[in-house]
Amino acid sequence: MSHALQDRRPPKWLVDRVANPLVRRLAPSRLGRHLPVAVLTVTGRRTERRSTVPVGVHEIDHHRLVFTDAPWRVNFRGGAPAQLLYAGERSTVNVTLVEDPTEVGNLFRAAFAAGITPAHIALRIPTGHTPSDEELAAQRNVLLLS
Repeated sequence: MSHALQDRRPPKWLVDRVANPLVRRLAPSRLGRHLPVAVLTVTGRRTERRSTVPVGVHEIDHHRLVFTDAPWRVNFRGGAPAQLLYAGERSTVNVTLVEDPTEVGNLFRAAFAAGITPAHIALRIPTGHTPSDEELAAQRNVLLLS
């Protein structure tokens, strides 16, 4: 058995055709207020094209975090504003991409300590394996929403 960290995301077709459309509908609803789902509207740094993407938001130590490796995350290097629909409310947030392995590792550990399981972040950590900061950062970066 491998001791490597494993990506446990569902198939892309399922995410694109079922999960994302469902989250887009749930996020503004009454039910969406009770789920850790949100819709983030991102403006491309170079293209200036707006994209609306469903994300999972995790509240840890009064910080809102999104764990992702999606290509659009690079739009937040150095920080950038975005529109967030979360818990039934729309707001403008400043989003900062965290890529440094030590910082990413610390945020993962804080999430795990707060009760977020690896499965909530679509990861599998083999029993007895403690992933390094580099392993965690290779799987996901973190967006800080403030």
